[in-house]
Parts: sequence; C-alpha cells; structure tokens
Amino acid sequence: MQLNLEQKKIIESKPNGHTLIKGVAGSGKTTVAVNKIPLLIRHYCVERDDKVLMATYNKSLSKFVAFIYENIKNEVNDQKSLFDENNEDKLEIKTIDSLMFYYFVQYKKKHKLKIEIASPKESQNALIDAIHYVANKYEDIKIIDPRFLQFIKEEILWIKSCNYLELQEYQSVDRVGRVRKVNNDGPQKLRKNSKQRNAIYEVLLKYNSNLEKINRLDFQDMSLLALNQARKNPINKYTHILIDESQDLTKVQLEFLKTLYNEKSYSSITFIADVAQSIYPQAWLIKNRSFTSIGYDMKGKSNSLSKNYRTTTQIAQAAFSLIQKDEDLIEDDNFVKPNLIDKQGEYPIYKNFDNKEDECSYISSLILKDLRKAYNLKDIVIIARTNTQLKEMESYLQKHNIPCLLFDGKDEFDFAKECVKLVTMHSIKGLEFKVVIMAGMNSKVMPLYLSKNEFDDVEMLESRERKLFYVGMTRATEKLFITSDGIPSKFIKDIDYKYLRIKENCLMRRIHSIKIEDYLLKESIPDLYSEEERIRQWILKELNEVYKYPLNLITLEQKINIGSSVKFTDIAVDIYRNKVKGPYILVEVKRWGNGAQNALSQLKSYMANCPSAQYGIATDGNELIIINKELEEVNDIPKFSSSMIPSALETIEYINLKRNISHKFIKDSNSISEIYVESNGIEEKVENIRSIPIYNEIAAGKPILINDSLEGKYFLPSDWVGNSNDLFILKIKGDSMINKNINDGDYVVINKQNAADIGDIVAVDIEGNATLKTYKSMGGKILLMPENDAYEPFMLDEDQFSIIGVAVGIIKN
Repeated sequence: MQLNLEQKKIIESKPNGHTLIKGVAGSGKTTVAVNKIPLLIRHYCVERDDKVLMATYNKSLSKFVAFIYENIKNEVNDQKSLFDENNEDKLEIKTIDSLMFYYFVQYKKKHKLKIEIASPKESQNALIDAIHYVANKYEDIKIIDPRFLQFIKEEILWIKSCNYLELQEYQSVDRVGRVRKVNNDGPQKLRKNSKQRNAIYEVLLKYNSNLEKINRLDFQDMSLLALNQARKNPINKYTHILIDESQDLTKVQLEFLKTLYNEKSYSSITFIADVAQSIYPQAWLIKNRSFTSIGYDMKGKSNSLSKNYRTTTQIAQAAFSLIQKDEDLIEDDNFVKPNLIDKQGEYPIYKNFDNKEDECSYISSLILKDLRKAYNLKDIVIIARTNTQLKEMESYLQKHNIPCLLFDGKDEFDFAKECVKLVTMHSIKGLEFKVVIMAGMNSKVMPLYLSKNEFDDVEMLESRERKLFYVGMTRATEKLFITSDGIPSKFIKDIDYKYLRIKENCLMRRIHSIKIEDYLLKESIPDLYSEEERIRQWILKELNEVYKYPLNLITLEQKINIGSSVKFTDIAVDIYRNKVKGPYILVEVKRWGNGAQNALSQLKSYMANCPSAQYGIATDGNELIIINKELEEVNDIPKFSSSMIPSALETIEYINLKRNISHKFIKDSNSISEIYVESNGIEEKVENIRSIPIYNEIAAGKPILINDSLEGKYFLPSDWVGNSNDLFILKIKGDSMINKNINDGDYVVINKQNAADIGDIVAVDIEGNATLKTYKSMGGKILLMPENDAYEPFMLDEDQFSIIGVAVGIIKN
C-alpha cells in the first residue's frame, strides 16, 4: 500500500502517551497502526521489559494484522537490526479475548477453582430458571417473564460489561438505549431507582447462582475475573499498546487493556476507532460517552484519516449517503466526515425479488455466468444479517455445484480457499473482498428487532443496524450487489438513489419517488395518479437526466399501427435519420411488482411493427429488460449524441499547453474527419489534419487500471499538434486537475515519453495503474500533485512509477 502524507505523519510521530487514530472505513487505520510498530520497536523499546501489543477484536483481524506486518518486514528487510530475533520477541499480536482468557486461567490456578465457561444451552437454562424464580416474587413486573428472555439476557450482559458490581451502581446510571415495550403499554425507559431494575438485578444474581451450582460462569464473568487478576498480578505489561476497533469494546475490556499498560516517559497507548462502525450494544464508547470516561482526555491527542482507499468512489458515495441519515452519528465529536477518492468503478447494483428462491437463483446465476469470468471464487463473499439466511444460501449454492464455505466463527477459516465465502455482517467487519453480495436485505432482518413485543430504543437500534449495513457495503473493493426478497429494508431507501443501479452494465438508477408537481410532459398524461404513471415518470427522468435525451424528442402514448388496429406505446424516444424523425426507443411500463415480463411481449409486438425502433425497454420499476431490434436482451441503451439531431455541428476548444494558446474549431459529428475554423467571419475547412488514437479513460485522481485498447481516432489540425509521431489521446475521469482547466470528460493529448520536466502535467503508471498529475520534486522524492485542494499528492521514489507521457494539449467541448 502506498502511504499518503497524513498516514506517514501519524506513523512517524513520536509516542506521546494516549492517542486516538480515528477514520472512515477503508482509510487505512489498521494499516497505519501496524506500520507504526517497527518505529516503536526500533526507537522506543530501549529497556529489556519494553514490549508492543497489538490488540485486535477477533481472530480474523489478528490474522489480517499479522499479514500486514509480514509484508512490512519484507519491505524493510534491509533493516536487519530491527527484525532480528530479540526484536521479534518484543511484539505480540493478540485478540482481546485470548488475553483475557489467559488471565482467567491464572485466576483459576491461583484460587484453585474448577470452573469453566458455560455453554449457550447451560446459560439459557440458568437464565430461564432465574426468571421464573424472580417472577414469583415480582408478579406486578410484567417484564420478568420468559417471553422477554432476550431482553433480560442483553440487560444482564450490559450490566456485567459495564462492570456494575452493585445494585446501587446499576440503579443510579442512565441506561442509554434501553427501552421496553409490553403489550400496548408503549416504550418505557428502565428508569433509575426503579422496581424494574431491582427485579432484573435479582434475576442476574439468581442466574449467577444457578451457574455456580454446576461450576460454570458466563463469558462476562470470566472477563471480570480476568480484569481482577490483571489488576492484582499483571504478568506481562506493554510499553506500547495499539487497540484496533476500540469503538466496539466494553468498559471491562477497555479497563483490562489499561491495566496492561506500562506507562513510561516514551510509552504510548493508541486507540483505533471509527464510530460509524460501532455495531455492538455493549460497546462503552457510544453516544454521549467519551474517552474521558475511561480516564483519557483526547483533546489535541487525536488524528483523523478521512479518505477511503478501499472502495471505489461509487461504492463510497452510496455507503456515505446511508450513514448521513444518522444525525446523532454526524454530530458525534469522534465522527470523521469522509472525503472521497477518485477511484473509478461501478455503482452498486440493487435488485428486489418476490421470494427467496428467485433471489438465490439470481445470485447463483450472477456468480456462474458473470462474476466467475472476471474473478476467482475466493474473491467473492456473500454476507447476510443472520446465520439462518447464510445456511439457506449455502444449501442453494451447493445444489448448483458452486463451491462455498460458511464462516461459523468457531474453527479456523481459510479465506484463501478457492470458494465463495458466506459470512454474517458482524463477522465481515475488518475484512475486504473484491466482490460483496449483500443478500436478504429485507424488512424482516434489517433492522433486526428482538421480537414484536420487545425491543431496544428504536432510534439507537436502527442507528446500530444502519452502521452494520454500512460496514457490509464498505467491505467491497470493486463490486457491490445488494439483494432482498419481499419488502426491502428501510435502509435501501436511505441510500441516495443516484448511487444505486437497477442492473449491471446499465446507467439506469434505482427507482425513486417523484412528486406529481415535478412530473414531466404533464400535458400528455391521461391519469396523473395511476400507479403506472409513477413508473413512467421514473423512466422519463432517467432518459432525460442520465441518458440526456431532450424532452422535445420524447413522446407519451405514441401510436403504433399493428395491422388494422392502433396501439399506444407508453414512451417513444425519437431521433433523426437522414433528417427524418422517427421512434428510436420504445418503452412499456407496468405497475410496481407486476413484472417486466408482462410488458415484454407487448413491447416486442410494438417493436416488430415499428421498423425505425432500435431499442425497447420493459419495466415495472423493479425489474428492467432492454432489447435490441432483433428482440435480443442487451445491457443498456445508447446515450443521446448530437448525431441524433439534424444539426450535428459542435464548437470545440483546443488548448496548446506548451504554447498556452487556445484555438476554437467546428466539427461535424457525422463526419469526424472534417474540421472547420472561422477566419474573418467565414468558416474554412482545414485540409492539413492528422488523426490521433484515443485510448481508454485515465483518472485525474486516484489511479485506475491501464487499458491500452484503442477506442477510436480524433482529428486535429497538424499545425496545432506538431510533428511528433508518438501522440495519443486519453479521456479524463474525475476532477482532481480542475485548477489546470482539465475537467471530467475532457480529452488530453499526450506525447509518449519516459521523462518529464518539473511542472509538466504527466500521465504515469503506478504498479499497473494510470493517473494524470503535475510532476514536481521535494527532498529527493517525486511529488505527483493534483490541481484540486480536495485531493492529496502522491509522494514516491523514482523507481515506484514510470512516466507514460507528457500532456501537450486539452480538447474541450
């Protein structure tokens, strides 16, 4: 990974006690922390007892951290004094649970206890018995009932995770996020100093007693004993502690790690966090609770990483639009507002199905027919809210001979195995895959309520579930698919429709509501309030806004003669051929949920009787089918171009970057080799022209993959571009060069060469990726500078990139 300036600044900073690294998903928080380890070992582990601990949330994250660290070791293997045997002993990469279990074992040995962690079944039986026991004593407290088992279980888990060992402590704290609903009484907070809290605490005591009788304890009490042991007899202390995913830790876990901190003048304890990914109800550092609650004031001690380097721009836009709906999150002091990187890709695809069978069928077909052509199976992950959903999917994939592996969180999981991975949304946290398929995103499980009669504070629960959805979305590095069966999750609508597509390789955006006052072509609508009109208005808006067809070329209720009868197609898009106007695209719509197939047969009959029609669209707003003149299914329709109207003359500007001169010329899009310039008010045809090859797009921002496929030719006057035989043209994506007047969609003329002067605008190859930047140097390094303050420069050694060519001109419509 190429580290940017803000990342390097954090890595190279001097240890300074407690610090916070906060950042958005994909910003490299963990990578930065791991890259800091060599500096800590080499320069700030000077005494024999100095050690570094990297504490992770789970096993998969520990593996990921170890993988990053091994790569760092390989990159700096010339620094042998850093990675000799003695120095290696100074680093430990451990899960927090494994550390706590170690101290629990020490506690058992010290007190000669024969006690083990209870199984889920043992814990449940003990809790049910405790509820029945206390219910007889508190008959007027409706919540003490086995029907509310999950509610009570989570409350007890929360009490223990917060280390509230006395009833009075529990009675006096504000219970953020806990609400109960019994029958029609409506939500009620568990008030301070209430009889309800008293009853719940008695259930806790009886539950503990029941487990103690069978020499068992739950995981939370194990953690409390581990904390007790670490406070009294810490075996290993660490001069430097780096705590990943700290926003998800309980108070007990945070206090435990604090006891392992060996505070010195050069020591450090670093918390790595993203509050937008806080997905556990027992987490301590939640709304209205800061690091000061565990003894650390982070004022002036925090660093922010705001740029997402993992996902494409399009996936990031969709994900960020979702979490922006959470006002409490946005107002959180530790929230980092994301800045987008111009890493071009495809927008996420969202599809809804009537039933689970159709959804599974689509996913298996997607993998077998499309994804397998471009990706290894190990690059694909299917994530879902529940294990039950994943087991259904596993069964379906196995039935269709698609190798897959379900992650159950217990055994070692081989992420490198050549098969599709099946992982819950909680377990995917911290990982990444090239292709992510979020399956079963329906209203029954997202958000997931405990039951119809009980739930958390709805606002807080939905905030956690929205963050969980966001976590799932931001695991994808290249492609993201979201599917649902039945009623879609409310979070689908929270994603800005501009950032979701209805099918792959198609520009059509997800259907969205349009106000009647904003309807297009109202004068031609027979019934403004019909369900079909809602669908038609969506298609009209897409044709006009996305595909750029002018409204004066669009007709509603276009007549189609079929034999002796007259029919009417819902939408017809006209273009001109040989100065004759005629239908080019026909559209048939049905009301939502009726299926595009019901519109398709009708559309085909219209197409067969309309010789000029080249494309047809059938849709019900959910499903979209596009066909060509041969009635074959295709991915998309063409965008509007000036060649579709009678006058196809365009005025183009060519800017000569070497001479800083601007020329204007007129081009006929119907005859691309003809160029005219105006002289004394008269248009004159330029005779001496040359053709320059156009190649695939290049990013004016984050690098995109180089593709040397020829896309066509562009003709320019020879006098303007000189005699070089090594010219080629690239189309620009992104806005990072706007201060040099290079905008998204412009064409840049490049002279192929492998050297450049300071200040040149260069096209460069960075590890197989191409980008356009200004070439500068600083302190022995090369700076590839964007010309937009929203973007960061790349600081590289000369052997880390190669120059493709130097920009000599810009072509602007």
